[in-house]
Amino acid sequence: MMQVVSKLTMVPMRFGCLLYFAVCLAPAVAAHPGQHDQLQQLDRHLQQAPTDQSLYIQRGMLYSQSGQYPQALVDYHRAQTLGPAVMVDFELGVLHYRMGEFDPAKKYFRAYLAQFGNFPPAYDYLARIAREQGDTDEAIANLEVYFSLQERPSPGLFLAAAQMLEESGRYEQALYFLDQGLAALGVIPQLQRYAVSLELAREMPALALERMETLRHVLRDSPGWKLEMAQLLLQLGRPADVNSLAQQAQLQLDALRPTPARIALQKQAAQLIAAK
Repeated sequence: MMQVVSKLTMVPMRFGCLLYFAVCLAPAVAAHPGQHDQLQQLDRHLQQAPTDQSLYIQRGMLYSQSGQYPQALVDYHRAQTLGPAVMVDFELGVLHYRMGEFDPAKKYFRAYLAQFGNFPPAYDYLARIAREQGDTDEAIANLEVYFSLQERPSPGLFLAAAQMLEESGRYEQALYFLDQGLAALGVIPQLQRYAVSLELAREMPALALERMETLRHVLRDSPGWKLEMAQLLLQLGRPADVNSLAQQAQLQLDALRPTPARIALQKQAAQLIAAK
């Protein structure tokens, strides 16, 4: 019994994390040469240790990663017979999610969390499924747990939470999640820019300006930042400030080597100056 408990506490984080990041980073395509070599290596190991549950899980991960879903399912089902079945539940959840079979995926993720309740990726997947099924509240609830457990969540997940809430007109809740992300990760421009747009949507221009100002240092007071701020001021009816910032940006750009991006900024600055 003690051996089983030890295995249950040690293995899930190793294999769960490996699969989670593999799934996030790799598209479902035919196995590339590196995966082919890994599969051959695992085949050799399985010939030597045909009852090793972890080897079937690893090979199933590779099959799942490369879109070979039937092969992955066979390996996962075999792995279930070679050790505690819960050790395969997260991987089965991901596989069914990738196949678009959301109800079975939820069942496996919940079974996994019943044993390993502090595993963040399972909550991420449950949030994705809830969003796919149109259940915003369930998606948000799962993301809240995910954020509480994950040390450095992806900025994209904070954006996803905010977008779901914005779609239902819940701007303050959306801003709450963006501010959570900014507190956890620092001033991430994509999060703060989205927050600026939400402040404008709820008719809070002063707060929008404050948020845009926080990007000055992060973006090194660049011509691009000046023009973003000028665009915002134009929306707020402050033409004198627009003109001043656009001229400052133009002077900075004049001193830099021309590139396609900088030429585009020059045109934007000229348009803003003309808009006064």
